[in-house]
Amino acid sequence: MDFLTEKLLQNTPFSYNENEKKKGGSFYNAVKEELCFHYDNNPLYKRFCDNKKFNPHDFSGSLVDIPPVHVAVFKELGKTLGSVPKEEIKLTLQSSATSGVPSSVPIDKVTSKRQSKAMVKVVGDFIGNERKPFLVMDIDPMSGFRDILGARFAAVSGYLNFASKVGYFLKVNENNQYYFDTEGIKKYIKELDLNTPAVIFGFTYILYSEVVKPLTENGVKFVLPKGSKIIHIGGWKKLESEKVSKEEFNAKASGLFGIGQSDVIDIYGFTEQMGLNYPDCKCGCKHVPLFSEVIVRDIVSKEPLPAGKEGLLEFITPIPHSYPGNAVLTDDIGIIESGECPYGRSGTRFRMLGRLKKAEVRGCGDILSSKLKFIDEKISVSSSETGIFNIEFFSGNVDTSFEPKEQLESIISALKKSLSWLRKQPVDALIGLIGQVSKKWGASNNPDMVALRERGTGFLSSWCNPEHLTKIATEGLHGNRMYADTFLPVDDSKVQYMKATSKGLVCHWLAGNVQVLGMFALVESIITKNVNLLKVSSKDKGVFTSLLKAFEGEVFTTKGGCTIKGDDLLKTVALVYFDHGNDELGKIMSLNADARISWGGKDAVMTVAGYPSRFDCDDIIMGPKLSFSVVAKEKLDDDHAVKKLARKIAVDASVFDQTGCASTHNIFVESGGKISPEQFIDYLAEGMKKAAVQIPKAEMSPEQISSIHSVRGIYDFKGRVVGSNDSTWTVLYSEDSNLCAPVYSRVLFVHPVENINEALPYVDDNIQTIGMAAHGRKALDFAIKAAEKGAMRFPDCGKMLNFESPWDGMFIMERLVKWNTLGGPLV
Repeated sequence: MDFLTEKLLQNTPFSYNENEKKKGGSFYNAVKEELCFHYDNNPLYKRFCDNKKFNPHDFSGSLVDIPPVHVAVFKELGKTLGSVPKEEIKLTLQSSATSGVPSSVPIDKVTSKRQSKAMVKVVGDFIGNERKPFLVMDIDPMSGFRDILGARFAAVSGYLNFASKVGYFLKVNENNQYYFDTEGIKKYIKELDLNTPAVIFGFTYILYSEVVKPLTENGVKFVLPKGSKIIHIGGWKKLESEKVSKEEFNAKASGLFGIGQSDVIDIYGFTEQMGLNYPDCKCGCKHVPLFSEVIVRDIVSKEPLPAGKEGLLEFITPIPHSYPGNAVLTDDIGIIESGECPYGRSGTRFRMLGRLKKAEVRGCGDILSSKLKFIDEKISVSSSETGIFNIEFFSGNVDTSFEPKEQLESIISALKKSLSWLRKQPVDALIGLIGQVSKKWGASNNPDMVALRERGTGFLSSWCNPEHLTKIATEGLHGNRMYADTFLPVDDSKVQYMKATSKGLVCHWLAGNVQVLGMFALVESIITKNVNLLKVSSKDKGVFTSLLKAFEGEVFTTKGGCTIKGDDLLKTVALVYFDHGNDELGKIMSLNADARISWGGKDAVMTVAGYPSRFDCDDIIMGPKLSFSVVAKEKLDDDHAVKKLARKIAVDASVFDQTGCASTHNIFVESGGKISPEQFIDYLAEGMKKAAVQIPKAEMSPEQISSIHSVRGIYDFKGRVVGSNDSTWTVLYSEDSNLCAPVYSRVLFVHPVENINEALPYVDDNIQTIGMAAHGRKALDFAIKAAEKGAMRFPDCGKMLNFESPWDGMFIMERLVKWNTLGGPLV
C-alpha cells in the first residue's frame, strides 16, 4: 500500500509553502492518514483517542487540536504500542535513559525507510550530500566494547551514511575507562585530503568532557580541511549540571579543531521520533522541515502558545508508521521565533532552552528503588551551599557575630543548663501547659494559625488536648505517666520502685514535606522532660516558629498549685537552620545528642544516620515509608456508605498533599460488590472534588504539574483518568494491580482485585500504613499477615494521617527516657 508520507518525503526539506501544513495540505493529509491507521490498528491508541474524545477519521481541525502523546508513555508502554503485526517489527529502539527509564519504540520496515530518508535529506542540507571523512569521538563498535556504547551505537550508525571513511578516537583501557587517542587522530588528519571537508561527530557530553575540555586545557590544537564541520547530538542535560553554555562549547570546540564557530552544529532529536533531526542553522535557530511541525504548549494548561512564549515542545510528523508517535509532547522547553530565516530555509524556527526538571520527590514514599544503606554512602554538596546558618527561634542570648559553629555550641550549652529546671516540672504541669497552648493552634480567630490549618494544625490542636496527652503519656511510660516525676512502686510492690528519667538533649532533624509531624515528636519529648534542639527544613517558612511562639506569655497552674510559664519552657527549645550538607554543624548536633530524631526521605535520614554519635545515643528514624488502602467488597453495597468511604479516602489523599509517610497513593478495591472498582473511581472523584474545597491545595510547581500530565497521559492509554481541569486532583484506574510509585499532589491509583489479600505481596517493612475499609475476620486476617510482612498501622480509611502512639512501630516516649529502679529486685 502506498502512503502519502512516501510522496511527501520526495520533496526538499526546507523549501516549501506553509499551506502544506494546513488543512488539505500534503503534510496535513499525511499526518491524518497515519493517525487513522493507528486508530484502526492499535487498540491502545484507540482507547487513548476515545478517552480524549478524538476520532482522526472525523478530524478537520488544525494541527494544534490533535491530542499529543506524552513522551512518558513510551517509557512505560513503548514495547506494547505496535500498530503493525509483531512479525513486521524489525527492531525496538531504546533511548539512552539519561532520565532513568529508557523510551522504547517498535520499528518496522516502512518506518525505518522513512527515518533514513528524512535524516539524509535534513542533515544533507547542512553538511552536504557528498560523502566525506568522519572522525567519530567515540568507541569503535567493532573493538569489543560495543556494550559500553549502548544506545549510542544505533544513533552513530545513521550518520555514517554520509561517511567516505571513518576513524574512531575514543579508546578503552583495561579499567573500562575512556581515553582520547591523540596520536591516532593526528595521523588520521595528516592523511586527509585538504580539499575535502571532514566531519567531527560525537555525543555532546562525551565530545566535551573527553575531548574538547581536556585537550583545550593542555593546549592541543588540530587543523582540519577548509569547510569541515563539527556535528554533535545527544542533548545538553549533563553539561547543564556543569554550567557549560552553548557559546562556551562552540568557542572551545571550534578553537580545538580550527574551524568557524558557525560550523559547530548542535543537532536535536529524540528516540520517539527517530530520523527527524533539527540542526542549528547559522541564523541561530533550528528549523522544522516539511516532514514535521513544532508546537509550543503552556507547561500548566497545555494550551498552544504564540511565538516568543516559552513552553513545552511538541512535534508532529507522519514518519512513524509502526507505533503512534506522530504527535509527541516532550519534556523539552523551547520557544518559537517569528520572522524568516536570512539563509532562505523555510519552516517554523525554534530554539531549545533546556529540559523541564524532574519534579522533586517531596514526600516519604521514595522507597521503591532499594533498601536504605547508611554505611559508605556520603552525600556531599559544594561549599557555597553550606555557609548558611540561621537561628530560627531561641529565647536565650547568642552572639551572632561568632562563627556558626560557636553559635551552635553556645545554644547547646544553654539548653543543657536548662535541663535541671525542666526535670523539676511535674509531668501534669507540662501536659496542662501544652494543652492550653494547643487551643491557640486550633483557634479559628487566630490569624497566625488560620494560615497553617492546611498544614495540619487543626489535628495537632485536638491531639494535644490534655486528656489525650495524658493517655499517650500513660501508654508510653509503662502504664504510669507519673514515673516521669519520681520513683513509684512497680505493680503495687512495696519492695521495688521505678522512675523514667529524661535522656537529656534530643536533637531533631525535621522534614520539609510535613512540618507539623515534627511537632508531635517534640511534644512527646517535652513531656518526657528533654531539652530539644531542632534543625528545621529550608521549606519550613516559619511554621515551627509560629507554633512555638504560641507559648509566649502563657501560664498554667495545676490543681496542686504548681505554676509553669510558657516563656520558661521556651528556654528549653531552640530552632536552627543550616544546609543538610553542612557536615561540621551536623556533627556538632549529633555528637551532643542523647537521642536523635530524624524525619524525611532517603537522603535526609541517610545524612543524619551518617553523622558520628555517642555509643549510647538512641536513634529514632522516621524515614521514607509508603502507605496504601484496601477496600473490601462488603463496603461497596450501599450507595450512601460508599460516598462516605470515598470522602474519607479523599481526605487521606488530600491532607499534606500526599507528602506524609501515611498518605495513601494506591487503593486496592475488591470486585464483587454492588459497586465495581471502576465505578468506585467516580465516587472517589466526587470525594476529591469536595476535599479540594475543604482542604485547599498548596501551590504546585510547573514540574509537579508536568508529572501529573505525564501520568494522566499514560493512563489515557492504560485505563481511565478522572481529574480536575487544573490538576488539583487525579484518580487513575487500570486493570493491573501493581503498586505504583507515588506521584504525590493528590494522585490516586485504583486497582481492582478479587480479594484484598492480593495486596499482600506489596507489603514489606517499607510500608507504614494501610488504610482499612474492611471488617470482621477478613480485616483481622489481612492485618495479621500484613503486620508479619512489615506493615505497622491499620487505621480506618479517613484516619491514616492521624498521629498516634505507637507510631512507626514504636512508643516514642519510651525511647526518650532511661529507666531507673530502686530497691528489689523482686526475684
